[in-house]
Amino acid sequence: MPASSKKHNVSHKLAKRQHPYSQPSERQQTRSTRLTSSTNGAESSTEVPATPSSIDIPAAPATTPTASRPFLPSSSAPISPLPATRAARAPHTIRDLSLRVIRKKYPYFTPRNDWELLLLSNAPYTGQPQGIYKFLESELAYELQERTLEKAIQDAKAILDEAADCTGMKPEPGDPHVFVHPIPNSQYSIRLFPGSVEGRDYCLDFLVTSTGQPVNSPFKFDLLCIPDPDAPVPSGPIVRMRPLECAFGIPEDKIDPGEEKFLLREGQHCVLRRPGHRDVRFTVPIRRRPEPARQPADADYLHFPQYVG
Repeated sequence: MPASSKKHNVSHKLAKRQHPYSQPSERQQTRSTRLTSSTNGAESSTEVPATPSSIDIPAAPATTPTASRPFLPSSSAPISPLPATRAARAPHTIRDLSLRVIRKKYPYFTPRNDWELLLLSNAPYTGQPQGIYKFLESELAYELQERTLEKAIQDAKAILDEAADCTGMKPEPGDPHVFVHPIPNSQYSIRLFPGSVEGRDYCLDFLVTSTGQPVNSPFKFDLLCIPDPDAPVPSGPIVRMRPLECAFGIPEDKIDPGEEKFLLREGQHCVLRRPGHRDVRFTVPIRRRPEPARQPADADYLHFPQYVG
């Protein structure tokens, strides 16, 4: 943000501020403490259970994102995480995610206080490294018109210490619920890593098996989400998944190297289809969470056996 940009108050307006990759859904507008999710893409195929229909959803325009949770479509887009409120708490704080953004985007700079950390993770600096201090001084001058530096740092700390529920941030060593499995007859592996707890999101990317380095679509394939093959009645269409970045108007060939990811949901059944190879099937893990208290419906219940024969 140039020094001449419109004045903003980072500490007090962050929670209300619209990040270009975090647009509110109707549910967020009516119930701001809950985050939602969506998936996109589709195509029918063979050797998978028949379904009533099959669709092919194109990528959404860049100006009308379809995902309502904060996420990182590429390394060039910082994240503005929102607080998590579900009983199954998110594993990170906003501070954790902000520090990741700083390390990736500004490896030459160490924030001197929480206000600088919060500012740079939400109002990215795009100038030369030597100009970052002048940029911060300019932003701080606006800030000090409304509050003291001590108050700005205190408010930033309160935001940074909140739990964060987000989708799309690539995992780091030690992150929980990350799973890697080599693909048969391939030098690559599939990695599944968790996203939003509230949205029940998981992400998929590809790694070089020998190095663990993430790569973008390393071979020709179709990634399909299919109905539960054990369900007595098909539960939905066969969906061909596209990179999450495409839903935000980023062409596949413009995704930063190693940043590509596919958005899945907990419990989904998936097929990786490669020309000349057997299909690879897997099911997305489900994170355990406390069962919410449910009020019984005002109705009379008839109890039939669930399984017979």
